Amino acid sequence: MNRRMKEKLDKGDALDIAPFDVGDGHYHLPNGFFEEDVDYCDMKKQRWMWSIGRRKSDGQIVASLSGDLYQNKDYECIWLR
Repeated sequence: MNRRMKEKLDKGDALDIAPFDVGDGHYHLPNGFFEEDVDYCDMKKQRWMWSIGRRKSDGQIVASLSGDLYQNKDYECIWLR
């Protein structure tokens, strides 16, 4: 187990978004779920998110296990690790 991840989750400094996994390393966050000053992780996979973006076509907030949403023409990057 990633102890640092668990510590951050327990303190409220990170959010576990494992339930929102849509496959291929991406997670669709529900409306109102995104917060500015926290980390995001998938506790089940023991992995940190690296980028979060708002899809320009429909406004969907998408988190990624990679930095692929940064400088992506289809997304407005709103969070970067």
